[in-house]
Parts: sequence; C-alpha cells; structure tokens
Amino acid sequence: MKSDQTTISSYEKLTHWLFTYTFVYAFFHILPAFLNYEIKNLLMIADIFDILTPFVMIFVIYRIYLMLLPNIRIDSSFPVKSVAVIILIFGAISFVEGHGMHLSANAIARHLTPTQDSSLFALDYSFDEIMGHIFWDGGIVILSLGLILMGFHINQKKLSRSKQALILLASLIYGFTYFVNGVERQTVFFTLPLAVFIPLAIWWTARRMRIRFSGNPVLLLFFLCYIVALGLFLVWGIWQKGFPEFSELGWI
Repeated sequence: MKSDQTTISSYEKLTHWLFTYTFVYAFFHILPAFLNYEIKNLLMIADIFDILTPFVMIFVIYRIYLMLLPNIRIDSSFPVKSVAVIILIFGAISFVEGHGMHLSANAIARHLTPTQDSSLFALDYSFDEIMGHIFWDGGIVILSLGLILMGFHINQKKLSRSKQALILLASLIYGFTYFVNGVERQTVFFTLPLAVFIPLAIWWTARRMRIRFSGNPVLLLFFLCYIVALGLFLVWGIWQKGFPEFSELGWI
C-alpha cells in the first residue's frame, strides 16, 4: 500500500513538472517577441531575456527525466534508460545549438538590415532563419520523443480528475506554442507532418502495449498537445490559404 501511495504521489508531482515544462516553453518562446526594446547598440531586452531560455528549458527536462527514472517498469527488456538518455542529449544539443544560432545571428542581422542584398546578410540569414530555426524546433521535438519513449515504459496509475485537467491545460499551452513557433519560424514543413505522425504513433503503440492514457501523464500530454497543434495548423492554413508568419501580417 505504501509503495502504491508513493507511486501515486510521484505521479502527482510529475504532472506538476510536466505543466511547468509547457509553461516555461510558452513563456520563453512567446514573451521575447514582445520585448523588442533597445538597451544599447541594437541590443534588445528580448536578447537578455532569451539568454535564459536554454538554461531553464533543459533544467526542467532534466528534472522530469529524474522523476521518470524510478517509475520505469523493472520488467522492461528494452534498454529504455540508455536509449532515452541518448535521445534527450541529442535533443538538448540540437535545441541549444539552434537557439544559439538564432540568438546571435538575429542580433547581428539588425546591423545588416541596410545591406540586405549583400552576401554577408544572406549568410547571416541562413544561420538565423533557416538552420537556427530547424535545429531549434527540431530539438524540441526530439526532447519530446525522449520523454515519450520513457512514457511507454513507466508504471501505470490512474490520475485524479484534477491532474488530468492539469495535463489537458498543459497540452493546450504546449500545442499552441508549438503551432506558433512552427508558423513564425517557417518550420511548418516538418512540424506539421510530425503533429500528424507523433500522436498516431503514440496511439498505435499504446494500443499495442495496452497502455491507458488516463494512467500515463506523459503519453496523455504529448498525444493531446500534438493533436491541438495539428488542429491549429489546419485552421490557420485554411483561413490564410497558407502559412504566413504572424509578423508578416503585422500581428507581432
């Protein structure tokens, strides 16, 4: 009985950290767009704020990883921990690499605006708007895949209605942020297909392994969040007849 209570308690805490992850994901990826106030020499408040992004994001992911470890089923023959570590490390590297590319190249681009036809601006643009965004958003997806893998191999305990509601709210936050990033960073070419593939893969694998979403906060979160993102992508694409950036429309 004590072991069951401990497992349930750890699940309660896990849902809180999953919600925290979605919150900081949204907070650090949406707020900087509204902090473009110059400090000096075209250095923006958003730049200073954005420096914190990888520190906070990777810390929260690491905390969730530590909380999942003791919940891994001991009867699992698959080397879950080793594979998950590799995926999470690769995802963290991709995320930090892409974020760093964007942060520095975007700041430099402000000084190159008068020379947008130059090869120097084109090179900076490729690191900022193309490679930086691909690595950045790609890293987010890879991090989620690492957590999803662990989610397939953790013990199942039914979540309370309040914790299910918290996961639902977290999925709305994550899905919205994922959609916004995909559109504004023009990574729809891979974020949209993945918003279709990942929930399908989660559903198919969970059904095959006889896993209930109601007892698995990790799978429930990422299944719902990618469904939310997919819905928003479809609405935006139909409404705008394409995927224009919000900044192009003057929204931000």
